[in-house]
Amino acid sequence: MTTRKELQEILADQRVQRAHSPAILLRKRGRDLFGALAVIVILIASGAAMFFAVQMTTPKTIATAVSSPSASPAPSATYTTIMATPVAMMVCTDIPNGRLHVRFAAGEGSEVRGYLAEGETVQLLLESNNQMIQAELWQRISVPIAGWVNARYLCNSE
Repeated sequence: MTTRKELQEILADQRVQRAHSPAILLRKRGRDLFGALAVIVILIASGAAMFFAVQMTTPKTIATAVSSPSASPAPSATYTTIMATPVAMMVCTDIPNGRLHVRFAAGEGSEVRGYLAEGETVQLLLESNNQMIQAELWQRISVPIAGWVNARYLCNSE
């Protein structure tokens, strides 16, 4: 009959053998490799999503050329339409080290796209439709982050 001490030694030897078994090591390496690949795929996918989100939400300046029809063979006039120039404003939260939320859409319920620091300069889009939501004016900005901000936290830059 085997004593308790002998059984403990046998179990300890088996644990050591299993820990150094090639199959166990390969399984552990496989899990580590799979985890690393999953992280890489997630990072690439999130980077691509952010790239396309910025591309789709960043306003673009559109210049169009319109020629007027002329009955005479004289050269036709060409008109260029350029969208309104952005106006510079400054973030004024009146909170030391305050941050202003830049949102994907106007309103407190919209997701936060980024943050602006107290005193940071932003550019308003004049051609955008400012929105009144719950008695608050929301303005669209293009620089440094494209999105919507509450107008009460903006003041004239000096």
